[in-house]
Amino acid sequence: ASMKRGVWITGLVTLALARSALAQDEPAPTATPEPAAVDLPEEPDPKPAPTARSEAAPASPPVTRGQMPVFMGPIRVPPPKPQLDYPRSSFSFGSYGRVVVASDGRGGEGRDADVVAYGTRIDEGPYAELELRRDDEWKKDLSSRIVTTLAIGGPLFHYDGKFDAKIAVRNLYLEERGIGDKGLSAWAGSRMYRGDDIYLLDFWPLDNLNTVGGGVRFDTRDGKSFAAWHVGLNRADHPFQYQVRPRPAPQNQPGTTDVEILDRPRLVSSLKLSHIVPMFGDKGGIKAVAYGEVHRLPSGEQETDPGRFKEVPGDSGMLVGGQVGLFTGEHDTFVNLFFRHGRGLAAYGELATPEGTSPERTVEGATETLIGLSGNWELHPFAVVVGGYFRSFREPTPEPFSYNNVDEGIFVVRPHLFLGDHAGVAVEGSYQAQQRGILNIATNQPVHARLWRFGLMPYLSPSGPGVFKRPVLRLIMAFTQRNEDARSLYAYDDVFARRKVEQFYGIGAEWWFNSSSYGQ
Repeated sequence: ASMKRGVWITGLVTLALARSALAQDEPAPTATPEPAAVDLPEEPDPKPAPTARSEAAPASPPVTRGQMPVFMGPIRVPPPKPQLDYPRSSFSFGSYGRVVVASDGRGGEGRDADVVAYGTRIDEGPYAELELRRDDEWKKDLSSRIVTTLAIGGPLFHYDGKFDAKIAVRNLYLEERGIGDKGLSAWAGSRMYRGDDIYLLDFWPLDNLNTVGGGVRFDTRDGKSFAAWHVGLNRADHPFQYQVRPRPAPQNQPGTTDVEILDRPRLVSSLKLSHIVPMFGDKGGIKAVAYGEVHRLPSGEQETDPGRFKEVPGDSGMLVGGQVGLFTGEHDTFVNLFFRHGRGLAAYGELATPEGTSPERTVEGATETLIGLSGNWELHPFAVVVGGYFRSFREPTPEPFSYNNVDEGIFVVRPHLFLGDHAGVAVEGSYQAQQRGILNIATNQPVHARLWRFGLMPYLSPSGPGVFKRPVLRLIMAFTQRNEDARSLYAYDDVFARRKVEQFYGIGAEWWFNSSSYGQ
């Protein structure tokens, strides 16, 4: 009896010590299962430890010492300690691109036949962007991003045998997010700074700025609202902003050196406020945007003849606009309506230069008003995407007739039929019209150019069905019928001045992935 009592006492002490070491001060369970004798395995199978959210592990079987069962009780395994894995870094490559080769059906190259400033992209030429991006997460909610984007335009080497493709730096900036543990971010550098586009026209109707500068943005914690402010500089290589003249080299050195006579970059500042009202179970909602820009050019001097100068007065302008959109959050279904009105310098766009000025040699009286529409609806196997705009521009010149005074518009619709998961066919129809502020010298009537276009595009989409799924391979067939005034916009010896119908037969590819400038 003494020996049995000793064994039981030893077992109870062992049980208490084991439970104390394994439970790590956690409360004991409220109920204890009945013991059942089992054999102690020589090498028990390892089991994964429960996560931090797991309840207590199931009770372990009792352990036998010879014929004496010793119940070990429920075992609680502590959650693993969090690993300090900051900073975390990643590097990625992104791109947008399109390549098209086409014939006009008469032995020549297929050409863009649009008459408005932003025509359909069915007959666009080759263009690509290559993006390198570095992302660093320094701690929770604090990160940085470095973006470098090179743009490559034509002509392609295969068309002229020369290495003369156009290359431009579109993005070169650093952005920091989560400053002060808040929804504040800041950036500096060269950046494409833009919002929503009209895809079928490859056009950003509200905000599309290209400057070297910086900005800040504040996002609410729910991600449904933000305010963004930016200021930057840009300059066109045009005598309106930049003029270089040769001068004798200093200190009687041979030759000449270039001197900047006029150098006045444009200052552009923008403010954008955006808010989303959730709908459709928080998947979609209504999006409202208020937007504004301020433009400013300093004064300077311009050389008119050798040794003769004239003063170039400073200039300014402003733009206001807005956007209202509805999106469902499913199948890329949405509709957006845009509006903007610019005066003075802001009526020309941030990289355009005026060709006519007021008697005071400024562009203070210039105006531009634009209304835009874009949308997409998908209900597989069908989809319809639309786009269009109307634009009215007036120069500040006092002359009632000016070629640059223009009213223009376009509407395009492109239905899709998805043929299974990896193929489809799209049909496109569009109408374009443009009225210039001059008379047609042949008819003595205002120039009113008009055209109709019909296109057919069977395509392959390896990433699945959807209007905006990429990459895609396309066959393109397009026919454009133009009136006499549309043909009068081309020089006499240009074939576009003589042909009433243009043909476009092509094959093309388009892609985008991991891009900081698309699909944001």
